Amino acid sequence: MQIQNSTDAQRHAVDSFRIFLATEVAPVASAFRGGPIPRERMREITQGIAEFGLPGASIAPHLGGMGLSVVTEAMLLAELCVVSSEIAHCVIVNMLVASVLVELPEAQQPLRERYLPDLLAGRRFGGYYLHQADAQATLTEGGVNAWTTAHGWVINGAHERVCNGHYSDILITGMLTEEGVSCHVLVDREQQGYSSRIIDRSTPTGTFNTRVSFNNVRVPAGHTIWQEQEGQAGLLEKIDAGAALLSIGLARSVLEACINNARNPDDCGRAAASQPLVALRIAEMATRIEAAKLMCFQAYSLIDNDTPCQIQACMARWLASETLLKACQDALQLPGGKGVSAALDLERMVRESIVLPAPNGLTDRQKLSIAKALTGISTAG
Repeated sequence: MQIQNSTDAQRHAVDSFRIFLATEVAPVASAFRGGPIPRERMREITQGIAEFGLPGASIAPHLGGMGLSVVTEAMLLAELCVVSSEIAHCVIVNMLVASVLVELPEAQQPLRERYLPDLLAGRRFGGYYLHQADAQATLTEGGVNAWTTAHGWVINGAHERVCNGHYSDILITGMLTEEGVSCHVLVDREQQGYSSRIIDRSTPTGTFNTRVSFNNVRVPAGHTIWQEQEGQAGLLEKIDAGAALLSIGLARSVLEACINNARNPDDCGRAAASQPLVALRIAEMATRIEAAKLMCFQAYSLIDNDTPCQIQACMARWLASETLLKACQDALQLPGGKGVSAALDLERMVRESIVLPAPNGLTDRQKLSIAKALTGISTAG
């Protein structure tokens, strides 16, 4: 892996974005901690973030983006993940849906022209549910079924744990046709209609488990995104890299809180950081986070070069989720940990980070994907 120093332009972009996040985003994230940010308030925030290049920093200028590198985009996104994982998750999903629209063939250019500009400007929210990414849940829930009509599809059913389903204005959703073939379509909430509701409390990464339901929803044939599993490999890599960045951002916020707490003097006038065990834990936490961050940016570097990176993205996601859990556990055990816990809700994060219920599966799924990519053999069961 080649490590490249950040450029002056990248550092300037990140520094400017940090100032915006501290003044405009952090107060909102703090005010709504533990509950979903109202949709229109979220829309105001994403429009402000869009001015700094997210979600379109790496998209070509002729398509409405900035034409920057994927790594630069990830550097900006990493700062957002530290400030608010809920807002970052919303922006990441917008990035993923935008990348799908960008890669559509010319025959579907009208679809791209209709939805991409509003996504890049932060005026609309995207969402997705991929059959391949969550096959286990699809089997459990029954999923969404589709019947062909003269002009497209009629779809019925529901999906749970839909990425950004609560905020989404447009949704890329998997469905099964009469022939049992997996297919993905783009559904417009306002035009075609679907309903969504939060079914569980927020996860450690700030997302809310959402159920999206379809009741005789008619979708035009031109809204078909993929047949079978075509085109999903690259998107799955971006999903794993984005999930890793979310976990790293949370871990960084835990580390920063621990450092600030360790610097404060106790009743005897001594800082907790002067205690060897505290200093060791902070050093270990910082080292693990940096290692996870490097693996995550390795995946983004490969994506930047159009190099397949399924293994690296899965490794990054697994390592990042384990790093987050360890950071939360260590923070609770440090002197003054109760204060850190109250500020960051660490006890809940520890409980839920054990399984990290991200929409695309548990960390064991990443391990199995890594093993399959290395050996070429799928596991039984």
